Amino acid sequence: MTASIVSNNIKLRLHYWNIRGRVQAVRYMLEDIAYEHKNVDYKESFELIDTMMNTWAKRKVDQTISGPFRTLPVLHWNDTHTFSQSLTIGQLLAKKFDLYGKLTSNIDDKDFLETYIDGVVSCAYTDIISNVITCIWSMINFVDETNPSNRFSRKIPNDLKALNNLLEKSSTSFYYDQTEPTIADYFVFEAFTMAHDYCKKLLPNKEDCQALIKLEHVMKERPAIANYLSKGLLFKRFTGSPKEIEYLTKLAETLK
Repeated sequence: MTASIVSNNIKLRLHYWNIRGRVQAVRYMLEDIAYEHKNVDYKESFELIDTMMNTWAKRKVDQTISGPFRTLPVLHWNDTHTFSQSLTIGQLLAKKFDLYGKLTSNIDDKDFLETYIDGVVSCAYTDIISNVITCIWSMINFVDETNPSNRFSRKIPNDLKALNNLLEKSSTSFYYDQTEPTIADYFVFEAFTMAHDYCKKLLPNKEDCQALIKLEHVMKERPAIANYLSKGLLFKRFTGSPKEIEYLTKLAETLK
């Protein structure tokens, strides 16, 4: 990776809940960025999900904590700028640290390449990550057809299959013939691992996710991500739902 800002020291502070949530792909990006660029000082701080009901109403009034939209995540850049929303933060990092890839013989227009990559990011984030979170909050059991959220148990595998089929067309392990991961690969990596960590019924048939399995393996071997995972920093809790642990325990029993 070659950062578009390489000479100045950069202080990055991510603030989010102590859950996996919608921001995990951004966490992986930040871990890699800090590893690759020694001028980047990155740390994360947390709001505690277990005390949210008692503390957040007061704390979110402070925009230095909650940002302009009074919600998390926020990214503080050099104590000067505060950015909100997971997808927007990821796209900012991709632009600043060259995570939109390089032009190839197949795609020789910068705007086209960025748009192709953003399409993959949008699918991973909107159609899979956000929908997995909805499934958990809705406590779907994959059996009750009257639960509107059960439609995601059919949609998510189809979206993962589409992402797998697109990745298979690449000449490398990453989307669009890139030799290094782009923002698309970080978001798809999280979408795929979140889906199978939550419930394997969300996965397509094994033959329809071979490229995603390979991507997962390659991403987990990256030094910064390998270190992050080996330290147990990946939160087991997906959401802020107060019933998540009870629901996942019951779901595991149901699907035995």
